[in-house]
Amino acid sequence: MRAACDLRLYAGPGTPDPETIAGEAADAFALCFFVPDHIDARLLSRLPQLRILAGFGKGYDNVDVAAATARGVWVTNVPDALTAGTADLAWALLLGLARGVRSGDALVRSGRFAGWSADAPLGTSVSGKTLGIVGYGAIGRAIARRASGFDMRVLHCDLTSGTPLDELLRSSDFIVLALPLTDASRHLIDARHLERIRPSAYLVNVARGSVVDEAAVAAALERGALAGYASDVFEVEDRQYDDRPRQIDPRLLAAEHTLFTPHAGTATREDRGRLALVQAQSVLDVLAGRRPATAVNDL
Repeated sequence: MRAACDLRLYAGPGTPDPETIAGEAADAFALCFFVPDHIDARLLSRLPQLRILAGFGKGYDNVDVAAATARGVWVTNVPDALTAGTADLAWALLLGLARGVRSGDALVRSGRFAGWSADAPLGTSVSGKTLGIVGYGAIGRAIARRASGFDMRVLHCDLTSGTPLDELLRSSDFIVLALPLTDASRHLIDARHLERIRPSAYLVNVARGSVVDEAAVAAALERGALAGYASDVFEVEDRQYDDRPRQIDPRLLAAEHTLFTPHAGTATREDRGRLALVQAQSVLDVLAGRRPATAVNDL
């Protein structure tokens, strides 16, 4: 990209707010955006030279695609490079939660572990259980393929197809969320749907934080209505919602049967390299007058 354009890098601190983006990119032809960036119609109106918004990942729920299209701006994502990595992390969270890896690690580090004991904390078997996957796109299917090695029965659904959501929630021992965040899927797993989940079941979220109502999950954990919760994503990240919580619910962070990672689904050297290359190529395509291969809109 350096050879093709004047490349400006935002060096922080933190995530740039709309005012900073508008100032830094006022005359920009292209803007490379990331998960924390919120690109709405108001910001787009302040970027008159813009012709492409190039995303670093699969999701683009933080961009007003309709407003970009109306202004003749391409929006691109990276639809395939993060599938395997995110599916792998979903399984890391599921297995770690079921087998109590967090508490086991803490016990060993505490210095209190002196060897095998019959009264050690017990986890839950994964093999032979029922796995429910909500969101059956590329990531959901990759999660399902990995389940075959554990001889699991797999149920899956999207918002409009597959096993009905209520049935999936009632029947599953492990539930993994892998669907895009939209207005329809926001707080899909709320207090009402949590009541459908059996108290012995575990919930894993590798979708977006706002797909669940974190306060409702914290309450379910407190009263023993959910066996455990693991997540790579959190509501505080979804800046497009002004009414999002401003911090992760302290009750959730304090809950014993939880396991969290810092939005690390693509956090491997291989995946991040592929994401960067596809993002950069999208910009180079538009600079050369070509339709970007991973465009999510049509102009």
